[in-house]
Amino acid sequence: MSEFLFAEAQRWPWLLLLPVFTGLAYAMLAQKQRGAERYGATSQDRVPSPLGRSLRLSLLALLGGLCWLDPRYGEELVPVERRGLDLIFCLDTSRSMLAADMEPSRLARARQDIQSVTDELQRGDRAGLVIFAGEARVWVPLTHDLESFAQLLGEVDTTLVPKGGTDLAAALRKAKDLVLPDAAATTAVVLLTDGEDLAGAGQQAAGELAAAGIRVHALGYGTKIGGKITIEENGKQSFLRDKQGEEVVSRLDAGGLRAVAEASGGEFVRADAMPLPLRELYRKRLLPMQKRAFDSGEDKVRIPRYQWLLLPMLLLVLHDLWTARGRRR
Repeated sequence: MSEFLFAEAQRWPWLLLLPVFTGLAYAMLAQKQRGAERYGATSQDRVPSPLGRSLRLSLLALLGGLCWLDPRYGEELVPVERRGLDLIFCLDTSRSMLAADMEPSRLARARQDIQSVTDELQRGDRAGLVIFAGEARVWVPLTHDLESFAQLLGEVDTTLVPKGGTDLAAALRKAKDLVLPDAAATTAVVLLTDGEDLAGAGQQAAGELAAAGIRVHALGYGTKIGGKITIEENGKQSFLRDKQGEEVVSRLDAGGLRAVAEASGGEFVRADAMPLPLRELYRKRLLPMQKRAFDSGEDKVRIPRYQWLLLPMLLLVLHDLWTARGRRR
């Protein structure tokens, strides 16, 4: 059903300045007329009163303002081709991601970074999520529904993958399974982890993705000094201990993550290097990537009707030109 609307209706408060414009125009025109009478300037031309001219100028300003609000009425079908980028996030949910050397924790920071990027994804982009520890599982398949993606992302914690460890290779291979056969050039994999690859096969898996034309970018969470892993037992918080009873200290393996990223032609970024590192990576490396054409068809769009307002504006100007005489014309 067609209805009249303004596409830029949020600009309407500017129209509240119209009475101010009218008052200023009247004051200037009245002052000019008084000055002409005071100094004896006479004219045989018929000159409109300051009130009439100021009202006419205000009407022109009003019509121009309504044009600026972009009036639209009716619908038409236009051909469109939808294009987008596929982003697959591999999020480490091992217990080492509970370390608090990044506030509030490494895992919480990684979720925040993913959300900062999904908020910027363009129409047509898809996002998928693989979670992993000692094994990997698909938590969110590639989807255009970014609201559902954000909701499921908020549910991620360290209990979803019960098997302990950090198997980067399993995560990367699981991500590779999500890539469409002809969409490698328009797909990027982002690995978010502290880099402690206990299985040791992450670099080899990254090479497999590179052979398929897929780049892996890595974000490293943690510090060189490292941090203790906070766990909750019987309602009380304590630090994770190893078999010998010593408190476990988890450190960022920057060298290992850099090697994984370079194996596929990707980029490694330390998460503590800037406030939103993943957003920076997205804008510099992912956003310029080739987009996948995934759909074509027709969309209904509202028809612009600014011409309806431009026509009376033109008639007002022509009227002024036609009725003016002498120097004023």
